[in-house]
Amino acid sequence: MAADKEITVLSMEAQSELSLEELCEICHVTHEFIRELIEYGAIEPQGISIEVWRFNPNHMRKIQIIKRLQQDLEVNLPGAALAMDLMAQIEEMRSQLELLEKHIFISFKNN
Repeated sequence: MAADKEITVLSMEAQSELSLEELCEICHVTHEFIRELIEYGAIEPQGISIEVWRFNPNHMRKIQIIKRLQQDLEVNLPGAALAMDLMAQIEEMRSQLELLEKHIFISFKNN
């Protein structure tokens, strides 16, 4: 790891929700970056206005993945948001396939 990179470790067990300010500090991003992620649909905070937005560990994970896509693969923000959406769809399809396979196995076993 490069010497100029800082790692922030936070136990989310003690605090499951973060404010916008806390999220930006932990993830080393700006408020504008978070607003753009929300605008592109990459993350959806809890709360109706910026003053009451709350973020959870899943948001932090998504932000870190998007930052890696941008830094490592030079993907722009709309492309990273699209990649996140596609990855979520793939995960959902995998879960559905696993359930279907279990159902087929149970049906086959009972016959």
